[in-house]
Amino acid sequence: MNKKTYINPRSYVHEATLFINPSKNNKMMHPNKSKKPSIILSFLIVILTFSSVLAYSFIAKANPTYWNIDHESDEEWINIDAFGMVSENMMAISMHKERCNELDVDFYFTSYAENRADDGFKFALEVIEQPYNGEDYNNYEEELFVAYSEQRGERTFYLLDDGYLYDTERWLKVLEDTTPFAQKIILKKHKEPEYDIDTSSLMTDVDEVWDMTDLPDILAREYQKCRFKNHDQLEL
Repeated sequence: MNKKTYINPRSYVHEATLFINPSKNNKMMHPNKSKKPSIILSFLIVILTFSSVLAYSFIAKANPTYWNIDHESDEEWINIDAFGMVSENMMAISMHKERCNELDVDFYFTSYAENRADDGFKFALEVIEQPYNGEDYNNYEEELFVAYSEQRGERTFYLLDDGYLYDTERWLKVLEDTTPFAQKIILKKHKEPEYDIDTSSLMTDVDEVWDMTDLPDILAREYQKCRFKNHDQLEL
């Protein structure tokens, strides 16, 4: 039987943040999930037909169909994803259909760099949460590793993961308790010597931005539907 690992909360001066989670479950203790290959294959197909993403400023507003919801492509997970505002990179939030309070958050990056990061390679991750109204913002650091990569012609597609499952209710609380904001992530060189490689030599884009404005309503709706086991119900 798999044992869940809990990480003690870390204290920050500012308000609660999405990725600093006092009840993260160590994903590496769980069996490998079949969602990984299916999502990245879907991502590859979309990328091949999606030529480019319009460039926006750091806190530009996204259109109403910004977040895509997919109940069908994976048997175990409800997938909520969006392309970034800077380039053809994606944030993917997956909710387990049976364990609705489990969220898996991944990032898909496309790179044209000549060098390629191996699976398991680590990046330092800076996260900036900037509200649309006001000057206060949250700025903190995590780490991501390459969970999967695939070469297609001149492009390399990376699945970047932090190795943790998140608590859906906590994410909802953080999202609902904050004003609409944009989230920016920046991939940086990791401090460990074996990953001491210039990030720009591995990634074409080292930063990306997502509009989080509509995510609270979308996540709350899907969480309720998941809990009532009607996630396949058609919207009227």
